[in-house]
Parts: sequence; C-alpha cells; structure tokens
Amino acid sequence: MSSTPFTDLRDTLARAGTVCGPAECHGTVCGALCAGADGGSAWLEHLLDEATGGEAGLKACRQELMTLRDVSRALLEAGTLEFAPLLPDDETGLAERTAALGEWCQGFLYGMGLAGERLQLDALPDEAGEVLRDMGQIAQAGFEGDAEAEEDETAYTEIVEYVRVGVQLLYEELQPASATPSGTLH
Repeated sequence: MSSTPFTDLRDTLARAGTVCGPAECHGTVCGALCAGADGGSAWLEHLLDEATGGEAGLKACRQELMTLRDVSRALLEAGTLEFAPLLPDDETGLAERTAALGEWCQGFLYGMGLAGERLQLDALPDEAGEVLRDMGQIAQAGFEGDAEAEEDETAYTEIVEYVRVGVQLLYEELQPASATPSGTLH
C-alpha cells in the first residue's frame, strides 16, 4: 500500500495513541478554521485528549496537526477550490470511504462548535445554513449492501464534491471581511 496524506496522518495518530482518525481530525481542523476558532488550542486538545502514546509520538502528532491546519487554511484562503476533505483514496472500499466521510463531517461540526456563541448560525445565509444541516445528515452516513455499484460510486463522488464546495462557501461566509484601504486611488 502506497503512502498518502490520509495514511501518513493515520499512522502518526496511531503512534500518538489518539482515538480520532485522520478524517475526523481534518474535519475538526477545517470546522475550526471556518468558524474562526483555530487560533486557540481547543481543537488540538480535543484531538489529543485521550492520546496514550509517548511524548515523542505526541510531539510529532502535534506538529503534523499544526501543519495540517496551516495547509488547510492556505487552501481555503486561496479560494481557488483546491481544498478537499482528507479522505481515503479510491483504492479503499466504498464502505470505508463512506464511513470516513461521515467521520469527517462529524469532526467538521465539532470544529464549528468550538466557536461557541461567536458563531451566529441563525445569521448565516440560507445556503450556508443548508450546508451545515446537510453535513449533519452526512455525518450519519453509512453504506448498506454487499456489492458496490457504479451509481454508489457516483453518489459518493457527488457528496464529497458537495462537502468540498460547501466548506469553501462556509469559510468565505464566516471570515471577517478583509480590511479595505480607506483611501481611493484615482
């Protein structure tokens, strides 16, 4: 099995003895970024809360999670739609990928919740509120059946795309407006 960002993070989390998987971790980081709660350490404390690994494993994990946050922030800030949820690759079975997508959305909603009262959900535009409600539904997703059909793959791909674009939308809606210069150029 080849190394991917997903498997690399999974291995780092395992060495640190965390209870969160890579999809949930990335979702939590991205939710905190969208909600503007990434400056604090609550998201990091949550992800490493019950870690049982040694200090070296925890230090490496902490570093990798901070890098993951920085890379995710840069992708979201770029606004070029290059952002994507960290999920298993297509070589992984659909049931496992679907479960990981549900975990990603659970983590995202938790990360969003870290903003607490600062986040005015009822003040969100309709489309942004709908994305959050849909993520709650996706967080409960599961794959039923024994055989994976082409339409299941298509549906999964469409849902991942919806999540990807929805996160970008939420990030852009929830970030404070950039300060514009007070003077005008003529």
